[in-house]
Amino acid sequence: MPSSLNALLIAWAITIIVIFGGGVAIQLSYDPDAEHAPAKTEEHPRAQAETEPASRQQGDEPADAGMDEDEAAGHEMATGEGGNTPAAADAQMPAPGQVADIREARGVATLPKHIPVVADPDLIDNSGAGPLPRISADGRKPFDVYSAPAPTDGTKPRIAIIVTDLGQRALMTRRALADLPAAVTLAFSPYASNPIEWGEKAREAGHEVLLMVPMEPINYPQNDPGSLTLLTSMSAKENVELLKASMGRLTGYVGIVTHKGSRFTAAADSVRPMLDELKSRGLMFVDSRDSQYSRAASMATAIGLPTAYSNRFIDDDLAADEIARQLDALEVRAKAQGVAVGMGRPYPVTFDAVRQWAEGLESRGILLVPVSAVADRQPPAQ
Repeated sequence: MPSSLNALLIAWAITIIVIFGGGVAIQLSYDPDAEHAPAKTEEHPRAQAETEPASRQQGDEPADAGMDEDEAAGHEMATGEGGNTPAAADAQMPAPGQVADIREARGVATLPKHIPVVADPDLIDNSGAGPLPRISADGRKPFDVYSAPAPTDGTKPRIAIIVTDLGQRALMTRRALADLPAAVTLAFSPYASNPIEWGEKAREAGHEVLLMVPMEPINYPQNDPGSLTLLTSMSAKENVELLKASMGRLTGYVGIVTHKGSRFTAAADSVRPMLDELKSRGLMFVDSRDSQYSRAASMATAIGLPTAYSNRFIDDDLAADEIARQLDALEVRAKAQGVAVGMGRPYPVTFDAVRQWAEGLESRGILLVPVSAVADRQPPAQ
């Protein structure tokens, strides 16, 4: 009997060791960043127009926290799981008129429907990189054609708000279309699924559209914006080809906005060919000012490119009262300098804060305007 008991105890011990050891092995081998690492290509340029959308880095992809099931049902939004695949994005694309109905029901501010919803064929250069923007034969520029109507009051201070990183998660993109005032500018990632369709939905709701262009940050490659990133180590030709690969992913946009880029935008030799390409295609340039050392905005202004730059990100701290403080700071700047630009990300708390803040803005003597309405109105970037 004792020998049988000992054998049983030994068998139990072996089982526990195997289970525990296997669990430890799994924990040690699991890389939490692996599923968020951007896709890379080996050749230069590193991506073409047909490149598969790269995954976002951990921390860049907004969470769905803050939206409960009732809100999701009310907006007829899907969960966002698998939303980065084209098939899933197609299934979650708003139906014609759906966004307008939701906005009307919620009392969200709209603008006159002036922006063309479908891109003008005369402003498209069909290339190997996709449908690139171009200046039409009669001289019309995408910046002018796709801009929202300019404010009629030229004396009041102006604030432009840009919400970035849209198109990658259907849930947050649809909420942005439903919740944000039409004067808020929407910036779409080149890694988005179906960005052209999302851009059309944004313009249908009255929003101006920007394209995000990923650029090299200081801590690259630890912080990698993805396979379309413009790099200081590349030649001007390679970077222009990468820029075209991003530009060919979307249509109907007024210009581009830098994504990250703290190293790239400080390198004049790398920045100039990019700006020249944008000017030749009739676009606007918006500098997110990821670094105080960025030279991009001042260089863009110097060559006559319509330019704006961000004064602050409003949601680095996701506390609602802190976002409100950042919006108040934009008001102070706008009253002092005539104009201010803020940038935010697709978080529910950001949408709520911007909507509530915007409701009383005009009564405080300030206009919320699309980004085109602040072009070349800011003092030189410091």
